Amino acid sequence: MEPVNCVQWGKNLVKTIEIYPMLGSTNHFARSYIRNGGASGTVLWALEQTEGKGRRGRKWDSDKSSLTFSLVWRCSPGKIPQNLTLAVGIGVIQSLESYVPNLKIKWPNDFWFGPKKLGGILAEAVHIKGERWLILGIGINVNTAPQSEASPRTSLAEATGHLWPRFGILDVALLGIEEGFQLAQGKSDLSPLFHQYGNFLGRQITIYHGGHSFEARAKDVLTDGRLLIEDARGERALLPDEITLRL
Repeated sequence: MEPVNCVQWGKNLVKTIEIYPMLGSTNHFARSYIRNGGASGTVLWALEQTEGKGRRGRKWDSDKSSLTFSLVWRCSPGKIPQNLTLAVGIGVIQSLESYVPNLKIKWPNDFWFGPKKLGGILAEAVHIKGERWLILGIGINVNTAPQSEASPRTSLAEATGHLWPRFGILDVALLGIEEGFQLAQGKSDLSPLFHQYGNFLGRQITIYHGGHSFEARAKDVLTDGRLLIEDARGERALLPDEITLRL
């Protein structure tokens, strides 16, 4: 499939934006894009995404007013920073906050405004033709909020009271991704930033793990990205891949 337009962005990380009228899933399309010789640093932007996915295969609903895109990045022979998804989430929130104050992030990868979900990140590491790639997918509700039974949702338009151009939000989000990569590669301690931008620390949360759930208190985000909790068993740290967290 050929893009309908191609924009040279030319930053440190993101070089090119390819625009497609419709894709099932930008992350899924990114795999074939890489196999067919696609360039690292390319953003694949779908003006409409019909089969978007979130963590653990959950469906991500979007429409023609949503922003859905994936960045492909060749990381071989380099190493993917352990806390990259967390750092990128913070970078995107920081970039958007001057336009939409009080945005928050829910560990490990969701954007929230008040009690509603605004968007999220899905990062996938893949090995293709002997090289390691990162596919970083982001979805943001810009001018409408397709509803989901799993959680209430909101949009930038609902949060601010006016409509937004999707390309403008994409530009801001990409600046946030650039900042997030620098933050992760600098091996910064993300704990202070999660205390500032997180909406979960110090709160009672429900954790779902292996078909079971239990109540705990979210205490901190450790340097390696694990969530430090305290429950009836005492303090322990959990990886994002192990659990699902609900407020």
